[in-house]
Amino acid sequence: QIYNSELENEFGNFEDWLCIFPLHRGKANEDEDGNEDENFVGKYKGSFYVYPTEEAGTEPKVSQGVPRNRPIKVLVRVYIVKATNLSPADPNGKADPYVVVTVGQEQRDTKERYIPKQLNPVFGEVMELTVSFPMESELTVAIFDHDLVGSDDLIGETKIDLENRFYSKHRANCGVASQYDM
Repeated sequence: QIYNSELENEFGNFEDWLCIFPLHRGKANEDEDGNEDENFVGKYKGSFYVYPTEEAGTEPKVSQGVPRNRPIKVLVRVYIVKATNLSPADPNGKADPYVVVTVGQEQRDTKERYIPKQLNPVFGEVMELTVSFPMESELTVAIFDHDLVGSDDLIGETKIDLENRFYSKHRANCGVASQYDM
């Protein structure tokens, strides 16, 4: 099935098992004028289950299906098919886009294969990265405009929570076809 919007919108941010709760420094009360972003220090990712004492019994139902408390190495394949309606970054009203994919310290890019003068580029790329959960769980996909002189300009980027997708019941078990026809 092909979805016309972000998969996070279709599947509730993949929070069917893991929920994300922001962590803020300091006391939160209505008298403070402080900005919430200034107090943000991280996030808690997990689930809470509350059982009546009769149902809880002696057997720990909560720990069923919970991953072990050690790092998990996974292979992540990122299929970059195309981009649409990019913002122009050059004076001629076009862009020379290429993709940069980053997770933790690992980074892959298509800078050598940038697509000249295009706002709707078809990349047709696949990138593989090895990731350790929970340390490296946020994947960043950025599109840059290639410039011959000076530094390349960021056109746009998105961040994807890989850990939520991995633990979700909606996670993909296979990728898209190795060949496709435009």
